[in-house]
Amino acid sequence: MHSAEFPEDSVRADFRGPSSGRREVAFWIAHTSFWLAAFAAGMILIRAFNPAVEDPVWVVGSRVVCGAVVSALLRWLSLHDDVLRRLGISKAGLMIGGPLLGAVMITILLAGLGPRGDEPFVRLGLAAWFVLNGTVLATWSAVYFGYQLLRERQLTDMRALEAESLAHRNELRHLQSQISPHFLFNALNTIVACKDDPDAIEAVTQALAKYLRYLLEPSDTLEPLGREIDALEEYLTIQSIRFGDRLICRIDCDADIRRIPVLPVMIQPLVENALKYGAHAGDQPLHIEVRAHRQANWLFVEVANNGRWIAPDPAASLSTGLHTLRRRLLLKGGPDARVTTTAAEGWVRVIIQIPLTHEYAADPAEAETTS
Repeated sequence: MHSAEFPEDSVRADFRGPSSGRREVAFWIAHTSFWLAAFAAGMILIRAFNPAVEDPVWVVGSRVVCGAVVSALLRWLSLHDDVLRRLGISKAGLMIGGPLLGAVMITILLAGLGPRGDEPFVRLGLAAWFVLNGTVLATWSAVYFGYQLLRERQLTDMRALEAESLAHRNELRHLQSQISPHFLFNALNTIVACKDDPDAIEAVTQALAKYLRYLLEPSDTLEPLGREIDALEEYLTIQSIRFGDRLICRIDCDADIRRIPVLPVMIQPLVENALKYGAHAGDQPLHIEVRAHRQANWLFVEVANNGRWIAPDPAASLSTGLHTLRRRLLLKGGPDARVTTTAAEGWVRVIIQIPLTHEYAADPAEAETTS
């Protein structure tokens, strides 16, 4: 089994790895577009309110160039946390104070370099230029740093989701590891019980080998239902040899649902419980029926045995097995997946109900018609 590692590095690579070059190009395209738009807006304002300005391209262009340089510097600082720490500046301080300081610098730097005269646009003075420069820089800061905050939030959410998914996978593996040994112990007891019948020992050994192959082969958190149904037949072969005429089994699984992904080793613990507790029902043969079918957008798997319901003891395997199965279904199938138990007319039934995903929810005939 491979050791589990927190996937932070892989998540970080999605944001700062091979795609960083594309993000850099995208930033400079957006950055250039913003300041070109600011230049165009400034030219429109001058022509609308004071067309007499001698050199409008200088008035607007000089401030746009200075604003582009200042905003690029702010962006560079935001990407270097070590520099910000040495300067004693926080990200929030950079986002708010940066445009204000930049507006002051641009206003002072360009003071007196613009056109002279009584033009209303020029006559506004340093305070008005400071407001205009600050407004444009603040708009850039809000757009850029707002995007950065959203991106960091997305990164944090992805890390949290990956950590939760990893925890769920580890718990599913742990729960599954609690199930597998039970069958091995029971199968070994079956071989011991058949020690005087070589043919039975051979049949049990072959069935056990096939079932152990099923248990030991690597599998994902989900696997096709048909895989466990096939393995369950090997399991019941072993139990049929052990119980002989005292056990009658039947498996009924619709062919069109065998490929639906379900939890590994989901049905066998229920069959094991039916064998253990159904055997106390009386002298009549124990009947165990396994049915799997689709109804609308739901998958139903039912394990039934004749006999009566035995109230679960919290320390008994029946209670533990049902609790474990419910927990696994909750982790992987969501709150809509459930396990119910009923006892009526001499039969005990455990029914697993799982909502089908979009891929498997459609009716097979309808899906074939539309494909």
